[in-house]
Amino acid sequence: MDNNTEKNTSSTTKKRYFILGRPAVPLLQSLTYIYFCVYFFYTPLYFTHVTEFPKEDEIHYSEGLFTFRPLDRHRYQMGLITPAKTEFFSCVSSYTGSNICEVNRIHFKQIDEELRNKGEFSNQDTTPILYKRWQGKPAKIAWFTQRYNIFSTGRRIVQVIIDGKEVLSNERVINTINSEKSKFIAILCLVLSSPLMFFSAIMLKRIILNRDPFSGEKNTKN
Repeated sequence: MDNNTEKNTSSTTKKRYFILGRPAVPLLQSLTYIYFCVYFFYTPLYFTHVTEFPKEDEIHYSEGLFTFRPLDRHRYQMGLITPAKTEFFSCVSSYTGSNICEVNRIHFKQIDEELRNKGEFSNQDTTPILYKRWQGKPAKIAWFTQRYNIFSTGRRIVQVIIDGKEVLSNERVINTINSEKSKFIAILCLVLSSPLMFFSAIMLKRIILNRDPFSGEKNTKN
């Protein structure tokens, strides 16, 4: 067997698996890449854009004792302790957004002033200090179900009342939603003009034309 025959045999062996007449490996690679882009980039942008502040009949109210838990070193999630269970809620505004609740700044300013007066002020995160002060106090949380992606939803907070005082208002959440919408156009333009979009179009074109995404040659079973 000469070298040419060996090369042809090797090429045929590598591409012996086909899906709908297309080489399986390049096809699956292209589809995986396109799925990743759609699911983690384009779809979340869409749901961020269409999110609206909920109507009154879409808002749910939960009551209990305030609690919280750390998600990592800099993020904390609000929750309620009820007789039945402890449940937590989301402050995430978008699929890739941070879980930071729009608590009225006056509460953080009070803690900053206290720390300065004690000579303890630093660049430390005052969120856990504030949340610890609220720990165990009667609380009421208003929330709605927000969709962040095709298979991802969360119970997003729209209002928090602790010990009879409103610490997070509807207005702050509305402002955040509107701010996310204004960012959407800029992000969309950036994505559409990025190499990511260009490469996605190439991959899709190669799939439609039944070509190997990395060679430009049309593949056949023969």
